[in-house]
Amino acid sequence: EPGRPGRGGYTLQEALDWNPKAYTKFKKFMHHLIEENLDTTKCASSQNHALLKTVRDKAVDAFPDLENYSGYWPLNDMIMMRLKYTSGRARQKESKLGAGKTKTKIKK
Repeated sequence: EPGRPGRGGYTLQEALDWNPKAYTKFKKFMHHLIEENLDTTKCASSQNHALLKTVRDKAVDAFPDLENYSGYWPLNDMIMMRLKYTSGRARQKESKLGAGKTKTKIKK
């Protein structure tokens, strides 16, 4: 699984073996695309497929080298990792807000 090197997974940056500047540029571009086009409170499997395709198409236009990877796996891994992170943060925020609400009895 991408992003979990300590648990049998791998880091995307090491797997791609791109120079650090190119990887950082790709990562920032993808984060921006994801924020602009997808619902960051949901995981990748819960996203609108047409919007996922839009994100993929825009990414391949900006980074044509992605066509060299079978099934655009780096792109799919980046989308999955980012949405896993953002949806998890949204759940944490939601549970903290929920925990802060307490019912108080109104005295008559």
